[in-house]
Amino acid sequence: MDGLTAIGAFFRITLPLSVPGIATATILSFIFSWNNFMFALVLAGQSTKTLPVAIFDFIGYASIDWGALMAASVVVTTPIMLIALFTQRYIVSGLTAGATKG
Repeated sequence: MDGLTAIGAFFRITLPLSVPGIATATILSFIFSWNNFMFALVLAGQSTKTLPVAIFDFIGYASIDWGALMAASVVVTTPIMLIALFTQRYIVSGLTAGATKG
């Protein structure tokens, strides 16, 4: 502590304490933006479709292509499941870091 510059104190004290919160905010914002459906459906054009809107195109007026719909759903869901699986410890520690009783 003694003799550290402001940048040294930031990198040795502040940054390690804030890593779980930053990781949680990053992961949750990625998941929320990945699942954004209504905004993309209403405001996006035909050339700028997001994945959920492209999956919605498998549902037609008279029929639903269940095979393609389920295959696309699995492909879209797999990255989020892998990210959540490997970063679960950061999500839990970041969400519980501010939940101190006092």
